[in-house]
Formats: sequence, C-alpha cells, structure tokens
Amino acid sequence: MKSFEFDPASYSKNEYFIGGVRTYVYNESSLKPYLQLINDHSFQQGDDGKNNDIPINVLYLAHYRGGDYHFTESIAYNILRQYYEKKPDDPVPLICVTFDNRNHGERLLKEQHNRSWKSGNDTHGVDMISMIRGGIDDLKLVMDYLPSYLNLEYHLTPKIKYQLQAQIKFNNILSGYSQGAHTVIRFANKYPELVDILNPVVGCNDLSSLLLNRLLGNKQGDAAFDKKWFYFNYEEIPLSQQQQQLQYPEAFHNLLRQEDTDIFENFPFNKVKLFASFGDDDTLVPPSLSRSWVEMYLNTNRDSEVFVQKDIGHEATPEMIENFTSWLVKHT
Repeated sequence: MKSFEFDPASYSKNEYFIGGVRTYVYNESSLKPYLQLINDHSFQQGDDGKNNDIPINVLYLAHYRGGDYHFTESIAYNILRQYYEKKPDDPVPLICVTFDNRNHGERLLKEQHNRSWKSGNDTHGVDMISMIRGGIDDLKLVMDYLPSYLNLEYHLTPKIKYQLQAQIKFNNILSGYSQGAHTVIRFANKYPELVDILNPVVGCNDLSSLLLNRLLGNKQGDAAFDKKWFYFNYEEIPLSQQQQQLQYPEAFHNLLRQEDTDIFENFPFNKVKLFASFGDDDTLVPPSLSRSWVEMYLNTNRDSEVFVQKDIGHEATPEMIENFTSWLVKHT
C-alpha cells in the first residue's frame, strides 16, 4: 500500500514508550488549550443534574501486514486535516495514535513470518492470526495506559475535578488497513465497551474463509468459495496431508473457527458505529466474504455506512479517506 502525502509541520507529533511499545500521538498540542477552555467556562452541569464528561476523540490506526507506522502516520495527518476542514468550529479535539505492529517496523524479528503461503511461509495462517491477537493486546495496552502518559487531569482545576466531579471521556475510534482492519474488527468484538466507531479498510470478519479459500485455491464464483468455513469441522475440509501437517493444523482451525463464529453470530452491531471501505476488485481480501456480516451491520445499526470503490483492488485510497472523514464529522 502507498503512503499518503502530508505536511509533518501541520500537527504535533509526540512519542511515548508504553509497555515496550513505541507509540506516536498526533495533534496532542490541541489538548491543553481545550482543557483551558473548559476551565475558563467553569464547565456547567447538564440539565439532568448529572456531571458531564469532558470528551476527547481518539483515533487509533493499525497498519497492514508488511508495513509499519509510517503508513498510518500519513493517514493520520490526512484525516486530521480533512476533519478540521470539515468541522472547524467543534471545540472537541481529535488526536490520532499509531505504533508498529508486532514483527513489523522497529519490532521486526523475522521478515519470513510476514510472508504468505505462496511466498514460502508454511506458517502464514498461524503467523497472521497470532499477530492479530498480539495487535489486539497491544492496542488494549496502549488504550489503557495512554491517559496516564497524557496526564490531562493535571490541567483541570480542582473545581472541575472535585466539586463537579467531571471526568475526561475518551471516545475511541478504531481504524485499520488490511491486517490492521482484521485486528480492529476483532478488538471491537472483544471489547465493545471501549469502542465508539469502527473503520476497517479492505478487511474481513471471516478469517477462516479468507485463509482456507487462499490455501485451497478457491476462486470467486466457485461454490466452495462462498462457504462459511468456520461452520465446518476440521475433517470436512479438503486439506492434503501436507496442508494438515504444515499449513493448517487442526488446533488452529478449532481456535479460529470459534472466534469467527462469535463475530458472525454475536458481534455487538448496535453498540459500535461502522464505516467500512472495500475495493470492488480486491482479490486478496474479497469483499464478498464480508457481505453477509456487513448487511447484518447495516440492518442493525442505522448510523453505519459502507463504501465500496469500483475498479480498486487491495489498497487504501484517497476516496476511502475522504468518505470516512465526511462521515466521521457527522458522528463525533
């Protein structure tokens, strides 16, 4: 995937070392003036008598397999620019957060394990899914501890904190690209109470079918391609002995199918707003694999939207970013 052009001087960039993960925060410089504004206006209570939260929008961005944080950094700057152009008068700030995925960027240990089956990596399936699980854990770690590093409560007056008992409320937005999109979908399923908005780009909810179609060579249009492989027992899958031994172990299938079944049957559609983007000609992660899940989403959550771009394969495009930011300003 190609990075986007941006002006690095347009928004601040700060670095934190959170639990061993080098984490980058963009537009943090907007937070202190915002809190000063809250202090100056004495932060009025709501009409219902309850203390209001102090909202801050936080966009977490997860990059694709084989990439690093520089890709999501370029998107962060573009989203910030577009967001403030489209919503210039909203005092609630938007900050962006990203970091290198496991075995990527400065965290790279063995490049071989980022490759596909076709590129000679027999453990591609287990490698990718385990790194997605690690990405979920890293994202949760950063999300839990970032408020401590930002230490925004320090800038609030005692009246705001203790008399009105107002608390800072982080509205979490998750945006991911390819493997990063798979990651944020699974994060939202595991921690729906921590996610307000989900923005998967060229991602998939059904990784069992994605991987098995890839391994078995099933093509779109084949009857086998449209099967939901997470509903199949291991002995029902037409794997060769080599595939069973090296590429798709039974323990792996049983673990993955359980996760995919839960996402398909129990995803908290009504709790998390969705804006998803797909490339209509994407053959690496075909959007048809997500069609049923997306339709259930749209039928359950009226605030959600899907953008499918014609004549586009497996990539993130300026149109996808533009459509997302236009939607985002309406829902934050």
